[in-house]
Amino acid sequence: MIFYGTRAKNIHNGQIKNVKCPNCENETSMTYSVFGKYAHVYWIPFFPIRKIGVAECNTCKRTFEVKELPEAIQNKYENEKEKAGVKTPVWFFSGVFIIAALTLMGMYFSYQNDTDNAEFIVNPTKGDVYHVNGDAGYYSTLKIEKVTQDSIYVFVNQLQTNKKSDLDNIDKEENYIDVYGFTKQDIQRMFDEKEIFDIERK
Repeated sequence: MIFYGTRAKNIHNGQIKNVKCPNCENETSMTYSVFGKYAHVYWIPFFPIRKIGVAECNTCKRTFEVKELPEAIQNKYENEKEKAGVKTPVWFFSGVFIIAALTLMGMYFSYQNDTDNAEFIVNPTKGDVYHVNGDAGYYSTLKIEKVTQDSIYVFVNQLQTNKKSDLDNIDKEENYIDVYGFTKQDIQRMFDEKEIFDIERK
């Protein structure tokens, strides 16, 4: 279940002076508050929706939404708000920033992984683990045992899994029994054709 909704936060308070209260009709001042309304997901602000103005008569204490007040008071409210430089807080966009940061991090790590794989495939080392496509819908691993000038000898994992995320769980010494040899050209071809889709160097 995703928790989402809207919330409001007080972002500024001030005074509107020399106005006539429409309730008590006294010449008075009003205390106004500006609330920023924003959408949230799991209580993390994602984006602002609008600003809400509320004013309280300092004489009779009657509270109004600014939009309910006479135009003259609304104009003074807008002027005071403009002089105060009331702006939407940056943190109202926190969720957007978090998503952007996670996206950039994901892009960086994906790029770095691709760069590492390109290096590892041309410079194989004993102990490298190839993540490979196995039977339809399954995945397994090959572990390099020995590298010669032209060939790569690997242990073949006896187990497979239907989830790439579970490959670490089957990457255990007891699962590697049989050794097979491949030419370096064969390994490069398997990598180019995505039969080998990731390389882990420990």
